[in-house]
Amino acid sequence: MEQEQNAQMTPELYTEEQLDAVETHITRWFGEYPTVLHEVFSPDIHVDICIIPPSPERNWVTLVTEGMGAHRMHVPEDPESAPLARAELLLCLPPDWNLDSEAEKDYWPIRLLKQLARLPLECDTWLGWGHTVDNQEPFAENTALSGSMLLDPGAYEEEACVCALPEGETVNFYQVIPLYPEEMEFKVAYGADALLDRMAGAIDHVIAPDRYNVCAPDILMVMDWEGWHVSS
Repeated sequence: MEQEQNAQMTPELYTEEQLDAVETHITRWFGEYPTVLHEVFSPDIHVDICIIPPSPERNWVTLVTEGMGAHRMHVPEDPESAPLARAELLLCLPPDWNLDSEAEKDYWPIRLLKQLARLPLECDTWLGWGHTVDNQEPFAENTALSGSMLLDPGAYEEEACVCALPEGETVNFYQVIPLYPEEMEFKVAYGADALLDRMAGAIDHVIAPDRYNVCAPDILMVMDWEGWHVSS
């Protein structure tokens, strides 16, 4: 029994060669990371957070998970889905975001990355492009954002999306975009592409807790009125 418990407490980890490939990929495409938030307790997977500081070319902080991809997610059983079994996540914060604070208004992006990284393992599911996850409540008291959507890291080169592992597998990198409840509902009803069309030119890839809501009720009412006017 004790051996079984110890086995259950052993987290899934990258091999040394796999970890080297992931670290090299992060450094090459997202930037050097002098700081890593190392996880103290890891019962299932070991999720560190790489902190990439702002640069003259990219005036934002990038947080990237390192360890989520050690677990193969339960993707659909077809050849096209097989390359999607491993993933890492990232998000972008303003350059002055207080990463030293443990207050939830500052810490919630880190907590969000860790929660999403563990969701496929805890729920025996998978996360990929266009997937949304509802937090059911605002992430913190300083924002009404309460959901997430995964997209390609559009502020980076296309090669940043996929990391090749030594044995031929790949790790996909997805950017986390926090959403308002109305935006979550719109995406579920009309799809990720439709929501992205609404966000185009209005939403930046850098997180802003009080950003514009592209599906606010008053905006949708205007859409409905214009649709009626054109059709009539």
